Amino acid sequence: MDPRNQDEDPMWQRYQNEFATHYHEVFYAGNALIRRVQDAGHRLVERSYTQQMKFDRVLEVGAGGGEHLPHVRHNFDTYLVTDFNDGILEQARARHGADHRLAFDIQDCRTLTMADHTFDRVVSIYNLEHVPEPYRVLKEWTRVLKPGGTLSIAIPTEGGVAWNLGRYLTTRRTFMKRGFDWDYVIARDHVNSCAQLLAFIRHFFKERQEYWYPTGIPLHHVNLIYAVNIRVP
Repeated sequence: MDPRNQDEDPMWQRYQNEFATHYHEVFYAGNALIRRVQDAGHRLVERSYTQQMKFDRVLEVGAGGGEHLPHVRHNFDTYLVTDFNDGILEQARARHGADHRLAFDIQDCRTLTMADHTFDRVVSIYNLEHVPEPYRVLKEWTRVLKPGGTLSIAIPTEGGVAWNLGRYLTTRRTFMKRGFDWDYVIARDHVNSCAQLLAFIRHFFKERQEYWYPTGIPLHHVNLIYAVNIRVP
């Protein structure tokens, strides 16, 4: 493709169009090792909670096909499941729509339509690596939290040695076989490294509990997933 062409790249268009089709199959329903790594972020942000604990109103941004819901350990009254992709949000509705406590809505996590101080907990699993100006997005998520609310985030250790090697041996092979230039797609899709995001999180939020998978050592090069629960003043 001539990069001077002003039309969008067909490879990127194809990825956007087929994302909902491939996501759950590749990352959660296929290879057991990939599924275990993906599940790690979901498990880590729930580690401190029990059924005896309660967040009345919960918002999940970028919820995908609702993969996090089975991992939620605390009680709640309402849980708003949101995603920008209507196709993948329909998958979440199909899997979990029978739970009357859940609601589903198309939302851009960068510009939420909710009023200030609406939720007791905001959950984001594997979103922050994708969004431009993540420091603004973090402020948007805290805007809709009530004072004293909890912001729960999990991200891959993008840019780390362990993560790059793991991708090369697993998902890269899968998507290359399906005709995707996976290196190009990731370069466009994962615009923020773990080190960058960690700097933003640690700058803005002092009261936090951090988790690392699988080693527990607080270094992104030797882990695959970073997760954090933040208490927002």
